[in-house]
Order: sequence, then structure tokens, then C-alpha cells
Amino acid sequence: MFPFYVFILVIHLLSVFANMTDPIITIQEGQLKGTTGTNIDGENFYKFYGIPYAKPPINELRFQPPQPIDPWPGIRDASKIGNSSVSRDDFTREIIGDEDCLYLNVYTRFLPSSNSELQPVMVYIHGGGFVVGSSRPGLVGPEFLLTKNIVLVTFNYRLGALGFLSLKDPELGVYGNMGLKDQNLVLKWVKRNIKNFNGDPDNVTIFGNSAGGASVQAHLLSPSSAGLFHKAIMQSGCVLNSWVWGSRDTAIQLANATGKSAKDEKEALAILKQLTSLEILHLQEKIPDSPYPAKKRPFGAVLEVSNPTEFLTSTPAENIEKGKYHQVPILMGYVKDEGKLLDLGKFYADKAGIIIPDLEMKNIIPVELGVKWETSESEEIVEALEKLYPEDILKNSYDPLTDAMFLVGIFEALKLHLKTSSQPIYLYRISLAANLNQLKVRINRTEGSDVGHSDELGYLFKSDLTTTFKNGSVEETGIRNFVQLWTDFASKGIPSGQWQPVQNETQIAVMDIGRKLEMLADIPERTRLEVWWNILRKYPLRKFS
Repeated sequence: MFPFYVFILVIHLLSVFANMTDPIITIQEGQLKGTTGTNIDGENFYKFYGIPYAKPPINELRFQPPQPIDPWPGIRDASKIGNSSVSRDDFTREIIGDEDCLYLNVYTRFLPSSNSELQPVMVYIHGGGFVVGSSRPGLVGPEFLLTKNIVLVTFNYRLGALGFLSLKDPELGVYGNMGLKDQNLVLKWVKRNIKNFNGDPDNVTIFGNSAGGASVQAHLLSPSSAGLFHKAIMQSGCVLNSWVWGSRDTAIQLANATGKSAKDEKEALAILKQLTSLEILHLQEKIPDSPYPAKKRPFGAVLEVSNPTEFLTSTPAENIEKGKYHQVPILMGYVKDEGKLLDLGKFYADKAGIIIPDLEMKNIIPVELGVKWETSESEEIVEALEKLYPEDILKNSYDPLTDAMFLVGIFEALKLHLKTSSQPIYLYRISLAANLNQLKVRINRTEGSDVGHSDELGYLFKSDLTTTFKNGSVEETGIRNFVQLWTDFASKGIPSGQWQPVQNETQIAVMDIGRKLEMLADIPERTRLEVWWNILRKYPLRKFS
């Protein structure tokens, strides 16, 4: 006979195992039944997929702000991935998703118990220029970050026309920024429910890459996101990047692409409401969309007129200058060759038989400078930039697009925050070139020392592109470094190691994340950026609309 205490122990272990395989939790909206996974160290964690955080934005809710989800009866199956927004898949370029797309995922190592300690929460906002992207685990898997004691939330939000159509006529009630308002509702959901996943609602970090990074800063600036997060990480994107901003002139163009003729926004809206979401995507793809700073994009963030659900209504740069934003610790940064993003565009264009013309100087002058081409003002700017980027550099280097598309805005935002922030600001620069650099893997070019836009995601998230790596390899070290730095910041507001906050713009201290971590006294790109800063003194980045 086994001793009684052995019997009790066996029963307890069976109970623990049962809970690991079939976790059931209760949130305000109802019960959820999740599943389990293992991180890269072989440790178990819980995962809950496809949790609805808003009513499906369909029918009368198309082009409208998200509405909170109604409670559901019984136990909802949270083992299946929720729909992405209708778009092209980030990796395959196949059409994916559904208009019913407002779902989130939660990953946690521990469920609440009588002796459990609430864990820091990290909410990831995916990038993709507000037209592509998803939270599916094949893009942003949790297996790296869940080696640490955090709770991770990923989610989908509306993209393209469905998420960012904006009409000039306020009577029509389509004010724009629906995708950003979706994100805001996620943060409210987290505030309300994350404790049930053992997450601390009073220790929430929002982080994102590219358009996700810009979204993070938008939440810093939006009064509607007050109190919903406590730290912010902006990766390769901010609201002063030109490609963040969309146009209010797209609705009629979109409707007329159907072959019909809309004489005004009211008629255009009526046409668009009758279409399927897939038809809207096909129409959207007919409208030219350039990421170059010189052109306004058809879909992106806008400054709204005052309305009951407003998210952003005033000029970002002016608000930062005045300190009108949520004062939280900020971690922000860039990769050294952001402009390599153009290689990704060329990669997909080649597959489609499309030729992308050489970059011209007029394409890199940000539209927000308010300078018209072929005027004395533009000639003055061109003269300065031609010395910085002679023709061979313009055509063969990543520097022009790295600076114009990313660094100019990122450093302008940094400099403005330095003047008014009461909290520390940490800056990073990524120089790590190895076999998990995500953009380089996507275009099958992992050789060389260049580091492209979004390359760091390969070290934060497991994805369909993740290749095997050995213990002690450069790749594993990269994963451990990124995870340690990001989760330490999320936990304490201070990244690990010798990382010092930026004190002033005279010498901008930066953590270089390469094969080793190295604290640099100043940014290596200063000489290039000084040329831009001289331009911005006369033509500041202020004309966002």
C-alpha cells in the first residue's frame, strides 16, 4: 500500500497537469478555455487565443469606433486563433482575414492563486504601415518573451480603409483612426481583465514596431489612453514619421474605383458600405500608396475634428513641446539601416514583375515641411541634401531612406521629449546582423553587416521564419539580450546592464545592440543628422493633418 500522503501528492500532480492542459478562467465577459505551450527553454505557459474585445465591426459598425463586446454564455473556446484584419499576409502576401477581426491573445506562465504575485504586462502593437500585419502566432509567437515572468498580450486591429478611412464632412460620422481606437479598447480590456491572467493592471508596458511604434507614441499623446499603461517602447517608428499620416481625400477615389461616380463623400460612403470587405481591399490596392516622405499616404492616422470618440485632435509635435502627454518612462530606437526596407519592396515587386524606379531627391523631402517642389525653399533643401547624398549614395546606399523615412522623425521626437519629459528616456541602436534578422530572412539575404527595418523582431518573437539556432550562438545570445532588456524595462522602467538614459541632445547616449551590448557616448549618425537638423530649424516637422 502507498502511504496516504503519496496518494494525495499524486492527486495534486494530476490536478496540476489537468490545469496545464485545460486552463479555464473567468473574465468580466465570461469564461475562457485556453491551451498550453512551451517556451524555448522547454517550460510550460498558458495561452488564450481569439478572445473578442469588441463587437464585430460589421454592417452598421463599419467605419465606426469599436463597441465593447457583450458577455457570452458558457465557456468560450480560446484555443483557436482569431481572424486578422482583411489584408495581405506579412510573409506570404496572400489575402487573409475578415472584417470581424477584433480579437486578442494572452500568454502567461502562471494563473492566479492564493500565493501568486501579479506579473508585469506587455501589450504588443504590430506594425505593417497600417495596411498589413497580424497578431497570429506565426508572426509574433510568445516563446522567447515567455522565458521571463511577464504576461504578453497581442491583438488584431482594423487596417487599411476599414481601419483608417476618414471623411472631411463631420456630419457623416466617419472621423478616422478606427484602428487606433481599436487599440485603445484593447488597453481598456487589459485594465479590466488582465488580473485574471495573473497580470498586473498597474504595470502595463505598450510596445510596437514601425506603425506599432508610432501607435505607441499616439497613445502617449491621446487623452483617451490616460492611465491605461505605465511604460512605452517605440521601435523604429513615431508620430513624426511622414508615413504614419493618411489623407482625407480617399473616400471618393475609393468609391469611384468601383466604376461608379460619387459626386461627394456622402455618395462615396453609401457605395463603400454596400461592398464586401474583400472588395474594399481590392479597391484599396488600386490606389497608389507610397511610403516616401514626400507623399501623403491614402490610409493612416489623422487629426480628428472634435467628436464624442476622438483619439487625436491636435498637432503631435506641439503637444510634445508643451509636455501635453502621459509622463511615463520611454524606451525608443532604430536599426542602423532602416532604409533597407526598400529591398523588401523590391523583393515583392520583382516577384510581381514590377520595376521600382531609382530613388529621387524629391521623394525624401517630408511633406510635413510644407515645402513645394521646385521652389526656392525646396532648392535650398536639395542643395544641402545633395552634399550629404551625392548621386551614387542616393542610388546605392540605405542612408537617404534610413534618415528621411525614420531617423529624422525619431530624433525630432526624442529631442522634443527631452525638453518636457519628467521620466527617463532610453535610446537604442541595433547593429546585430545574424541569421534571425527578420527582414533579411524574408528576402533571403542574411549575409552582410547591414541591419534592416524590423530585423529586431526575429529576436523578440518566434515566427514562421525562425530557423534553428544552437545554444551559445550569436542568435541565441541576441534573443537573450533583447528579451532581458525589454522585459527588465517592462518590469522596472529601467533596462538592464549599463544602459544610461539620454540627458541632452549635445551628446545623445545610445545603447548599441550588436553582437555585444555597448553603451555609446553619442550616436554614430550625428554627422548626417546635423544636416537635417539645420533644415528643420527653418522648416520644422509641424504640418501634420
